Amino acid sequence: MLQIQSLSKNFGAFQALDEVDFSVRPGEIVGLLGENGAGKSTLLKIVGGEIAPTAGQVSLDNSLLKLRSPREATRLGIGVVHQHFMLVPVFTVAENIALNALQGAVYHPLFWEQQIEKWAASLGWKVNPKARVADLSVGEQQRIEILKALYAGGKTAKLLLLDEPTANLTPQEVAELIAVLRRLRDQNCALVFVSHKLHEVMALCDRVVVLRHGKVTGEKATNQTSTSELATLMVGRTVVENEARTTPSPRIGTRQFKIQNLSCGQIKEFNLTVSGGEIVGLAGVDGNGQKELVEALAGLNTTVQGQFSVEENGETCDGVLGFIPADRQSTGLILDFDLAENFALHPQPRASFRKKFGFDWTGLRTLARDLMARFDVRSPASQEKTLARRLSGGNQQKMVIARALSFHPSAVVAVDPARGLDIGAGQFVHESLRRVADEGTPVLIISTDLDEILHLSDRIGVLYEGHLLPAKKLLPAGTSRERIGALMGGSEIEIER
Repeated sequence: MLQIQSLSKNFGAFQALDEVDFSVRPGEIVGLLGENGAGKSTLLKIVGGEIAPTAGQVSLDNSLLKLRSPREATRLGIGVVHQHFMLVPVFTVAENIALNALQGAVYHPLFWEQQIEKWAASLGWKVNPKARVADLSVGEQQRIEILKALYAGGKTAKLLLLDEPTANLTPQEVAELIAVLRRLRDQNCALVFVSHKLHEVMALCDRVVVLRHGKVTGEKATNQTSTSELATLMVGRTVVENEARTTPSPRIGTRQFKIQNLSCGQIKEFNLTVSGGEIVGLAGVDGNGQKELVEALAGLNTTVQGQFSVEENGETCDGVLGFIPADRQSTGLILDFDLAENFALHPQPRASFRKKFGFDWTGLRTLARDLMARFDVRSPASQEKTLARRLSGGNQQKMVIARALSFHPSAVVAVDPARGLDIGAGQFVHESLRRVADEGTPVLIISTDLDEILHLSDRIGVLYEGHLLPAKKLLPAGTSRERIGALMGGSEIEIER
């Protein structure tokens, strides 16, 4: 169905794709793997009509494609689930999906609302078509993206390109999505699946193509390879997979991050203390209060009751919270600022390089280069003057993490910190968070990735309908996946009345 031959794409002097050959047949799911910046998203954007190739050709059903826009791709039955949401925040769910599907027809709200509920139910999802997208959690918005792409043009897409579609889904939701994608394959749909979660690729895909630095470095049938072999092809070295933490780290020092009687939205009288030297992980199905809790801790919600603070020896201490938001593009970076300017958004470097009548940009750019090297932030031109929007999603994430962890935070709040990162980069981020904790900094992780919670956390809690479970005492490191899953699903309620 899809045939790509000698495809190349240059952005100035930077070559994102270098003579890539790639194909997918009807009734086949092909995994596309690679490090952050390997060229995966660029390839999907070319097939989806967003950008034009520098050289090579793309064919669909044996017809040469010369797409001038994503709308042309939609008309041909190509649906794209983007890594970063392509939704209009002030529109409703129904309006967003119809915007992609109508192709010039008249919009009838009642019809579309009913149609969308029907489509969502076919995937095992309950969706409110009247809800405004800006009011939805990240995970809920991801579901809307999948619905919008799957029913591009008002009919089921025959070629579906999925760029990290499971990044914000829980294990249960991932299993449901995999079942749906398998059904689409059985209906002769062709699918390209991009993910950094190798166990998902092995469970879903028939075949895997690996990109590194814009070139194809390997192609394997999933029944003839392993996750370790695929990881080696991706990063060019042997990578040891993360294991769940079994014993907690010792608490260090007297610093504590305290949340006391916090209430906002779904969150009701939330209490939690994170000590220096430990990582506390909060698991949960997205939509159970994570968004409200994060907005409260980030200072984005002014209607919060209760308080939170960092204390040293029982007294409130000054300092800056190291914050890693869930959405790197909307709340983590200013995309039209360059990398050095985005580092200057942090109060410490902004204060350090301020002059009496100006700003020491030379010193700040030197600092930015050092941090980019330390956190392996790769820009197309390898310069700190590159605009943030020109980085791949994974490198944008590393940029946000570098800024949050590099200036001696008094405590750290990290939301899905390894979201969209390849296996090597994800391990680096986890090691960085552990290193910060080992220096005596309290670290709170809020993540929908249960593997991440199990690997990093010294103690584990679950958010369910705005409440912290277990109510009396958090779960220790080494708690079984089944025990945590029961709390996440609400089948074991432990709320103190």
